[in-house]
Amino acid sequence: MKLFFRHIIILVLLAFTLQAEAGISDTLQSNTTDQINNQLENMAENTDLQLDFSDLTGDYLYYSTHTININGNQSDKLLQLHLINEYQFISIQNYIRQNGPILSKYELQFIPGLDRYTLSQLLPFINTTPPSKSGHLSLRKALKSGQHQIILRYQQQIEKPSAYKTPPDSAFEHPGSTYLGPPEKLYLRYGFNASERIRFGITAEKDAGEIFPFSPVGDSVLQLLHGKKPGFPDFLSAFAYVSGIGILKTAIIGDYHLEFGQGLTLWSGLTFGKSSAACNVKYFGRGIRPNTSVNENRFFHGAAATLGYKDVDITLFYSNQKADGNLLPPDSVGKESISSIQESGNHRTINELLDKNALRIRAYGLHVSYAHQHYSVGATYYKTLFNPPLKSGNKPYQRFYFQGNQLQNIGIDFNYSFQKVMVYGEMAGNPGKNVSAVVGIDTYLNDRLRFSLLYRNISRSYQVLFASPFIENSRVNNERGIYLGMVALLAKNIQLSAYADYYSFPWLKYRVNAPSTGKAFLVQLNYDLLPKLSMYFRFRYKEKQENVSSDYGHTDILGTTNDFSYRYFITYSIFDFLQLKNRLEYVLYKNEGIREKGVLFYQDLLYRPASFPLEFSFRYALFDTDGWESRIYAYENDVLYAFSIPPYYGKGERIYLMLRWKPAKRMSLWLRFARTTWFDRTEIGSGPNLISGNHKTEIKMQWMYKF
Repeated sequence: MKLFFRHIIILVLLAFTLQAEAGISDTLQSNTTDQINNQLENMAENTDLQLDFSDLTGDYLYYSTHTININGNQSDKLLQLHLINEYQFISIQNYIRQNGPILSKYELQFIPGLDRYTLSQLLPFINTTPPSKSGHLSLRKALKSGQHQIILRYQQQIEKPSAYKTPPDSAFEHPGSTYLGPPEKLYLRYGFNASERIRFGITAEKDAGEIFPFSPVGDSVLQLLHGKKPGFPDFLSAFAYVSGIGILKTAIIGDYHLEFGQGLTLWSGLTFGKSSAACNVKYFGRGIRPNTSVNENRFFHGAAATLGYKDVDITLFYSNQKADGNLLPPDSVGKESISSIQESGNHRTINELLDKNALRIRAYGLHVSYAHQHYSVGATYYKTLFNPPLKSGNKPYQRFYFQGNQLQNIGIDFNYSFQKVMVYGEMAGNPGKNVSAVVGIDTYLNDRLRFSLLYRNISRSYQVLFASPFIENSRVNNERGIYLGMVALLAKNIQLSAYADYYSFPWLKYRVNAPSTGKAFLVQLNYDLLPKLSMYFRFRYKEKQENVSSDYGHTDILGTTNDFSYRYFITYSIFDFLQLKNRLEYVLYKNEGIREKGVLFYQDLLYRPASFPLEFSFRYALFDTDGWESRIYAYENDVLYAFSIPPYYGKGERIYLMLRWKPAKRMSLWLRFARTTWFDRTEIGSGPNLISGNHKTEIKMQWMYKF
């Protein structure tokens, strides 16, 4: 620990020495990137899956280079991106109706509700050109004016885990712990986009350990796989999308997502949860959108279309896809069933390959909506069919899990705005069962103070597959809760955000053998000291109940876990092309006699010259935690459409260096090197992922070409 703080002192002195030389520039800094990074860190903390977040961040990347016309008919996308709130959106629309089109970005400061923080987030994503009608876009014109993009990526962990040490042709002796393929991870992405009017694309991926076309597979392994060698690539996704053709608002063939209401009935994609953006809890569904991620079991496969006439929209969809599932042995009459749906997307071992595409899921239905100037209502109905049927276990916490071969979902969503008050919500259920609901209110007391209140009551018997509402639970059922968020502009350059969330689980959960409760608090103070110097202080507390061992018998009892987190973050620019970031975080974990603490400090350096084709980002991090429970997640800069949010645990250091070179206007090359070194162990991981040694190294290379 002494060595750790010695390193911190040296880095802090270096950082503030550089800061003292920083100049002052009259430019606005966008806080959007750091806010999104914090939200992704929160998502990584709550799942063991290695998720692809490109479906969440893709629109930010696209509209940062293809800015939104604030005078046009796509300005509602600013709501979907959470760059502005509803009151600010209505204020902008009223200003345009009263004064005509906005002619300059500087004009935005005169619109009620647009404060300095909002403008810093908004400006990089908008333009103020005069509005124009979209008109007819012919196929020839679209193909000529649209943009193609090709991305190839190579990725590999240098140190080989124990799963690669057994020869693949002997894997039948270790069906769950031997990787059949090489350690390289490969990625291909092609996309075409003509002003969001016509799009098509392909995404392909091979994970580390999955079979390559020339990978040797023994006869005994093929026999276990029923004689069928897995194809290459392991994952392949494609789509073709059009919009704005008469009454046909959008249509898609291939792989896609559906997003409606507040995510309680039908929402197949990922969503942001609680974060320092304390009032951004309302969902703004995008309807039909293409799937471009490599999350292999989180999308629809088929066709969907939205027809619109005046204020009424109708969306119809059909999907027929295969998903990974844990296949159970046949019952007494020879019928197979699935115990659970697998979402990791890994097909490295014999057992994982046997689960691949074991389940066929068909879904079809519709969503109807009516939108007025101040309110909107929508209704959703769809049916999901499973083959083989799902069959959950017989443990008490699984009592209300879905079992069977078909599932029906019905929901109604609404939204109403009156001056500075917005009311929204969604009610959903299965025919003949209890109704679940999410209801929220956003209030804008003045331009400097905003509150959000959200109540959810998700029945323990509610059953749904494609849903992602604002909840704490990992499953969409068995939760009641109330959330209060606040954002206050205390001064021109000081913003306070906070939330409090109280929730309960009326029925049992996995590793929770009784009804339980929990709560979470966050307070964050943002301070922009100079145009190129900003910082924030954050405190977060989480409390929940889970099983702990009893000293008086074999029955577990509920204990309370407490998580405390204190963070200081600062970002500053010495020159226009050089930015530095520092973060110091302390965490404390307590659970019925167990106490762990952890510290993380890192120094980031980002070099991005305007007229030089080479840029780089670098991090040096030191961490010291007592164990896994006191781990700290930190977002890292990565190559385009890749994500790295590693957990820092134990005692050690981590560095990464990423270079981006643009040898030509339309071409970019990335090279990324990352290594974590532990000071307190000689082995890393466990089971098939066990590494002999105290370090883990990863390299990535990516090539992108646009034309």
